[in-house]
Amino acid sequence: MAVCAVTIFGATASARADFIATATDPSGDAADASPGRDITSVGLAYDRREGSLSGFVRFRGSPDGVPSFITLFAGVRTAAGCDGLPAGGFGSYSDEFGASWVRLDAATGPPAASGDADKRGFDSEVQTFEASDAALGERPWDCVVATITEPRNAANVYDTTGPIELVGQPELSVRVRAPKRFRRNRSQSLRITLSNPGDGSARGVKLRLSRTRGLRLSPRARTLGTLAPGKRKTIRVRARFNDRARSLTELALSASSGRLVAKGTLRLRVRTPRRRSGGGGGQSHMPRVCNRYSPDPFGDTGGSLILVPC
Repeated sequence: MAVCAVTIFGATASARADFIATATDPSGDAADASPGRDITSVGLAYDRREGSLSGFVRFRGSPDGVPSFITLFAGVRTAAGCDGLPAGGFGSYSDEFGASWVRLDAATGPPAASGDADKRGFDSEVQTFEASDAALGERPWDCVVATITEPRNAANVYDTTGPIELVGQPELSVRVRAPKRFRRNRSQSLRITLSNPGDGSARGVKLRLSRTRGLRLSPRARTLGTLAPGKRKTIRVRARFNDRARSLTELALSASSGRLVAKGTLRLRVRTPRRRSGGGGGQSHMPRVCNRYSPDPFGDTGGSLILVPC
């Protein structure tokens, strides 16, 4: 049996994220009337395996002339909100280019880890942040909070959004086991395993196989329902190649869960029977013949081509 891996393609070209949090915030609800201190939406993506965080804060207007301090943090949800430790995220002044990332493991004392973060959107309505470090990896974060405060006075809060649920995202992985070579006019099996190595449930998972010349599949499409994180399902597909099938047959495969799609091409080899060189069973056999030049001994025609055994 041969094992084939199917390449995974996401629904968009964006970077992968294990967890995502997004939320809108009512316009005009800030303690300060300035549009540059009023949050209207927030987002954060976390890749726990890579240890990367990326997020944004959108204001109702530009913070030019009305600076504030932005914090965008992921943490652990408690009965009081999103204030459990460990926590990690970004801090930046809305009117400055720079930003930093911090990981907090204790309520007091210095940060467990920190560093510079990439920031875009200086003095603009949308300010984005990004950081990647091993110290941010594999944290049990499940919520997000964004807070806008007076510069150098965290007690004066202009606006806040959260707690926002940090939602685990599903993934799809496909593996196929197939014979090294298929025989024609004989039913054989493909074993297709779909797994979800992600952090969220993959719902409404569907499997589809394309049509191709000389191949009959049963089933060609299958609905597998929900794949919980870390779970897998294996199905058996019966394949029968006839005499019209190509010796190297390409078969498109796709597995989907909403906008999440795994696609790939299987290359299946089919045996071609050897032609027999002799006859049998009372049937006549045409010998192999070749052309040969035969001279005319009388000199009338200059010779001719004749068929002779090879």
